[in-house]
Amino acid sequence: MLLSWLLAGVALCMQAQQTAVKAVADGHYYGAKQQLTRFLDEESESVKGREDAEALMLVCDYVLETPGTMNRIGDWMEEHPSSQYADVLSVLKRNLLIKNGRFDDALEMFFEAEEAGREVSVPLAYPLIGLSDEMNSYNDVLYRLAGEFLYDEGQWQRAIVYLEAGEKTRTSQYKLAMCYYNQGAFEKAYAAWVESSATAQDEMAQNAWLHAGIAALRKDKRTEAQKAFQTAAQMSVIPSLREQALYNYSLMLHEQSSPQTISVMEQFLNEFPSSQYAAAVSQCLTVVYMTKKDYSKALDAISKVQAPNAEAQADKQKVLYNLAFEALNANRIQEALTYAGQAIALGSQDAEAYAESYYIKGDCNYRLNNVVQAANDLNTAINLGTRTKNGQLRNNAYAVYSLGYAQFKQLKYNAAIAQFQKVVSLPDASRTMKADAYNRVGDCFLNMRSYDEAVANYAKAKETDRTLGDYSMLQQAYIEGLRGNYDKKVEIINQMNEEYAGSSLAAQALYEQGRAHVLSGRVDEAAAVFGDIALRYPNSEYAKKASDELTNMATNIAIQDSIAAAQDSIETEQAKAPVLAAQVLYDTGQYQEAEQQLIKAIDEGISRSYWLARAFILLSDVYKMQERAVEAKQTLESLKANYKEDDDIKVLIEERLGRLEN
Repeated sequence: MLLSWLLAGVALCMQAQQTAVKAVADGHYYGAKQQLTRFLDEESESVKGREDAEALMLVCDYVLETPGTMNRIGDWMEEHPSSQYADVLSVLKRNLLIKNGRFDDALEMFFEAEEAGREVSVPLAYPLIGLSDEMNSYNDVLYRLAGEFLYDEGQWQRAIVYLEAGEKTRTSQYKLAMCYYNQGAFEKAYAAWVESSATAQDEMAQNAWLHAGIAALRKDKRTEAQKAFQTAAQMSVIPSLREQALYNYSLMLHEQSSPQTISVMEQFLNEFPSSQYAAAVSQCLTVVYMTKKDYSKALDAISKVQAPNAEAQADKQKVLYNLAFEALNANRIQEALTYAGQAIALGSQDAEAYAESYYIKGDCNYRLNNVVQAANDLNTAINLGTRTKNGQLRNNAYAVYSLGYAQFKQLKYNAAIAQFQKVVSLPDASRTMKADAYNRVGDCFLNMRSYDEAVANYAKAKETDRTLGDYSMLQQAYIEGLRGNYDKKVEIINQMNEEYAGSSLAAQALYEQGRAHVLSGRVDEAAAVFGDIALRYPNSEYAKKASDELTNMATNIAIQDSIAAAQDSIETEQAKAPVLAAQVLYDTGQYQEAEQQLIKAIDEGISRSYWLARAFILLSDVYKMQERAVEAKQTLESLKANYKEDDDIKVLIEERLGRLEN
C-alpha cells in the first residue's frame, strides 16, 4: 500500500512538471510557475528534472518581473553552468542588468559570451519558443553600449561593428563618425557627423560639423568641407571650435578667390586677435604658400624683400625650417642638413623654428652616423625648446628619444638610460616609442652586466606595447643563457615562438635556443634546432651560423667518442687488475693472501660488473681450496641470483656449483 502511494505521488509530481512545461511553451507563465512550485515542493531527491524545473521557474519569474530574479539567476548559473538553459538565463540576466541601469555589468557579460562563442539560437527551442523577441529585445542597446565602450577604449575597428549594428542615438552616431575617421573612412565619417547634428546647435553639433569639414577635406570634397566649416563657425557654443572653423572657412574662401575672403578674415582677426592663426591670416601671402606647403615659392617671395625686417627674417627662418623638415621626410638628408644650417645661421629670430632646426640637424647627423655631432645638436635643440612658447619642442619626444640613441651608440650607457627613461614619462611619446625606450634601457643594463635591471625593463617594454615583445623576450632568454639557466632560456624562447609566430626574430631565437641545448649538453636537441633553422630560414645569417654549429658539434662528438672509448678502456683495466693479481696468488697457492686481496677489492668497489663477478667466482675457488665449501656455495648462489648479464659468468658459476656437489 505504501509503495502504491509513493508511485502515485511521483506520477502527480511528473504530471505537474509536464503541465508546467506546456504552460511555458504556451506563454502562460503564472500558471507554469504554480505547477513548477508544486513539482519542486513534492518531488523526491530521486526524481529527475529538478534542475530544468528550477530554470523554467526563473524564466517565469523573469517574465512576471518577480523581484530578486536577477540575483537568483546568478546563483543558479553558478550551480548549473552546464545546463541546457544556462545560455538562455545568461541572456535574461543580462537584460535585467540593462533594465536596472547596470550597463557595465551587462557589457561584461556580453563580451564574455562573445569571447566564449556562446549564442542562443533564435527562434528558441521548445518550450521557450515564445521568448525569441524578448531574448533579442536589448541587442540594439547592447551593441550601442559595446560600441561606445570600445570607442572610449580606442578600439576603433571593433567599435564600428557594434555601433553600425546598435541603437542609433546622436552620441553613438558621433562616436561612429570618429571611428570611421580614425580608420580612414572619411566619407562615412562625414555622413555620420552630418546625420548626428543636422538640426542641433549644441557643443556636439559644433564639434561634429568641424570634424565633418576635416573629413571632407581628406577626401578633397571642398564644397562639402566649406559648408561644414561655415556651419560650425556660425555656432558660438565653444569659442575655440568657432575659432578653428572660422579659420578653415576663411582659408577655403581665399583658395577660391571669393569676394567674401576679406570680410571673413577681418571678422576672424576682430574676434580672435590673440589666436595662433592670427599671424597666418594677417601675413596672407606667406601663409598661403606655407598652407599649400609650397615652401620654395614662399622663400622666393620673402627673398624679394630688399630690406627685410625682423618679422620677415622670422618668416624666412620658419620657411627654411619647413624646407628642411620636408627634405628630411623625403629622406633627402644632405638637402635637409643644408636648409637646417641656413635656418640656424639666422639666430633666434623665431624661437620655435630655431630650436626645431637644431632638431632637424641632429636627426640628419644621426642618420649620417655622426653620432657625436648628433648628440650635441639634439641636446641643444631640447634646451632651446624650453624657451619656446610651448616650453618644449614640437618633436620633443623624438628629440629625447634620438639623443638616447646617439648616446647609446657612443656606448655612454648611463647617459642613454637617463634619456630613455625620460621618454617613457613624456605624455607626447607614443606607446611604441615608450616600449622601444624600455628595450633600449634593458640593452644598456645588459651591456653593463646588470641583468636584473635589464630583465625588468624588457618586461616593461612588452607590457607597454606587445608588438615589440618578441625582442624583449629574446633578450630575456639571452640573459638567462648568460646566467647559465639554459632550461629557462629554452622555455622563454618556446613561449616567444608561441606568442610571436611570425616574428622577424624567429631565426635568431631558434639559434639562441640551439646554443642553449649545446651548452647544456643536449646534442640531439641542438642538432634538431640548427637543422630547422637551415630549412626554414635558408637565406638568413643564422642559417650559416647554424651550419657552423652543426659542423662544430660533429667534430666535438668525434673527439668525445674517442675520449669515452679511452676512458672505458682505462676503467676496464682498473677493474680487472685486482682480480688478476688475486688469481696469481691463487695459482701459487697463496689462498689467504688471495682472499684478502679479493675482499679488499670488492669492498673498495670494482667498476665493471663482469670483473666484480669474476672476483666473487675466484673467491669461491679460494673458499673451496680452504675446505670452506659452505661459504663457496653461498657465494656462488648469491652471485647467480643477482647477476643479470648474458655472458660466460653463468657458465662459470654452474661449473663450480657442479664441482662442489661432487
